[in-house]
Amino acid sequence: MDILLWHKILRPYEMAVAELLMKFRHLKSEYQQRGEYCPIEQVIGRVKSVSSILDKMQRKQVALDDMEEKIEDIAGIRIICQFVEDIYRVSGVIASRNDMRVTEVKDYIRNQKESGYRSYHLIVLYTVQTLDGPRDVQVEIQIRTMAMDFWATVEHSLQYKYQGRIPEKVDIRLSNAASAIISLDNEMSSVRDDIMDAQLSSRLRYNLVEDIVEMIEKLYQYTTRREVEKIQDEFYRVYQMNDIEELIRYHSELDRIAEAYRIQSNRHGEGVKIIEN
Repeated sequence: MDILLWHKILRPYEMAVAELLMKFRHLKSEYQQRGEYCPIEQVIGRVKSVSSILDKMQRKQVALDDMEEKIEDIAGIRIICQFVEDIYRVSGVIASRNDMRVTEVKDYIRNQKESGYRSYHLIVLYTVQTLDGPRDVQVEIQIRTMAMDFWATVEHSLQYKYQGRIPEKVDIRLSNAASAIISLDNEMSSVRDDIMDAQLSSRLRYNLVEDIVEMIEKLYQYTTRREVEKIQDEFYRVYQMNDIEELIRYHSELDRIAEAYRIQSNRHGEGVKIIEN
């Protein structure tokens, strides 16, 4: 194959990765905007380099003409979760979407590889729009916990260093680490509800503070600086209490105050600021 054709071949895969990254990140943002727990911690993606593709074709004895059919991970998306339970929740979300079609599932969590590798893989068909029309490309989506991802990253580095022939003493340590990762994930799952509650509380607090600050900033349009400073001093007092219920109460109270100032301002003429004497 002409070397110049590689860029043409890989371009649809690059489009698929870019679009899927945007969609999964938007999905994460939607969870957060709704104030719901998000099962997605991080999303990353890549397209295999020409060198990596050639290496894999050589290992698997794949002919050049069969490359796009038999090399399923030319385009790859990795979704990192906090808990094992989140992995299956995310896979369900993906399976329910109509902008990609799952063609294969590889569950290396329930069916751990001999090396200790654990992850959940989906092969999906995703359609990109090119100048030559729509094009279906295969994308491998890996879903794993942060602990699984750490182990897999280390194992991949060792495989590269030792050219796939990891020394026995290193392999034993790697296997022991894999067992420790399982224990860690199980322990994290046991306190999952408490962690989720803490994270949701933190997100609620963040949203309340952002909303309060925005309301106080807008009050400068409707009343005097002296009045706004009194309001913001009260906000700082409530904030320092570190009580989410008090923050919710103050948010509701400030919303009523802001609405009263807006009504008063409209009576004096739309957009006219009351000037302090």
